[in-house]
Amino acid sequence: MKHIVSKLMIGFLSMALLAVALVWLIQAVFLSDSYLNQRVATIEATLSEVDSFASTDFASLESSLNISLLAVDADGATVYQSDTLPMRGLILKNIPEMIDSVGDGIQYLQNDSAETRYALVSLQVSDGYLFAVFSMIDVTEASRVLLEQLWIITAVLISAALLLSVFLSRLFSRPILRVTKAAHEMADGRYDIDLPVTTKDEIGELTNTLNELGVELGKAENLRKELIANVSHELRAPLAIIQGFAETVRDITWPDEKKRTEQLTMIAEEATRLSGLVTDILDYSKLESGTEGIAPTDFESGQTLNEMIGRFEIEAGKKDVALELTCTDGTIRFDRGKFIQVMSNLLGNAVQHAPKRSVVRVRCEAAGSALKISVENAGKPIPPEEIGKIWDRYHRAPQSGRAGSLGTGLGLAIVKSILTQHGVNYGVSSDATKTAFWFETMPIE
Repeated sequence: MKHIVSKLMIGFLSMALLAVALVWLIQAVFLSDSYLNQRVATIEATLSEVDSFASTDFASLESSLNISLLAVDADGATVYQSDTLPMRGLILKNIPEMIDSVGDGIQYLQNDSAETRYALVSLQVSDGYLFAVFSMIDVTEASRVLLEQLWIITAVLISAALLLSVFLSRLFSRPILRVTKAAHEMADGRYDIDLPVTTKDEIGELTNTLNELGVELGKAENLRKELIANVSHELRAPLAIIQGFAETVRDITWPDEKKRTEQLTMIAEEATRLSGLVTDILDYSKLESGTEGIAPTDFESGQTLNEMIGRFEIEAGKKDVALELTCTDGTIRFDRGKFIQVMSNLLGNAVQHAPKRSVVRVRCEAAGSALKISVENAGKPIPPEEIGKIWDRYHRAPQSGRAGSLGTGLGLAIVKSILTQHGVNYGVSSDATKTAFWFETMPIE
């Protein structure tokens, strides 16, 4: 885990060392003679303003520039020489050579016995030639001080760079390490990851993406668990019935055509129920895991409900049950596929539990900016103690003094999940005359 920290720290420290090396390179190549060049430029600029030797205050020039002056006319005769002129004999002896070298740049003077080195700056003016002599001690001292300061600056920069590299490497690597740790936890099956997104850069996007991945993997894991739990809970009974009747037909009742036909019919009915049960399990598992969202749209109530009534006419006719729709024209806002699924479950339950020669009524009425839809059937009422439980998965309310079932045990649980997803009101009422399931559609703004 510290590998990225070390890499970042070495990278930051290398950048700082490169910056220090560039400072030393600039000092060695470009700035080593900067003080001397600036001093010479100042001397030349000041002396170039001299118009005539007669009107020039040489002592003031020497004092202001901290130099010694020698002035000679065009013939080489001395006009002025400073009392403090160093190496006087050598300089006066070499005046002709010095005149010939005017304009060739700085000349350096040093005799064998002197440790002090001098610089000679020559300049031609209107009346003749000016020679400025100054000691190199100041220049050398300035270079020495600058070098000492550069060493101090280097030490400070390296120390600051080391501390800053440690701080920045930890700062930048911390979110990466958090993401890496979270990825390992997700690989171990922990999907409830919610990392803080503290930046809006690529690392922040990576963190946000990992959070979204955890949510999606969590949904998939919940779907897997729901599916396994539902399958193991619900498929055992019909499979046992199918297996039992199949073995009975094979071993006992095959020669008896009547019993064989009855038992094969039971096998077919259980297979049909098993198919419907698998569909319900898949639907419920998707809804509960959150992998299937909703897409509300607006559609006409009358047309859709008439279509739903038509789907159940044959089944209702087999039970001698009539279907009746009472609905004012209106617009329904709902996920249309989920709406059909809700109505199919409620109509299926109503037809299943309605007594013969009774009527199943579907009603819709305005409820503010929404519609309230109810499905009513006559028959034995649901016991009051069961009203709050019938929406639970696998719960079967007793009917007519025996164990009955409302669908497969998942139908009303599916209805509840769909209605909860839409955020609408729903409920059930049951008395001696009728049982009515109702729900509201989404309001239309």
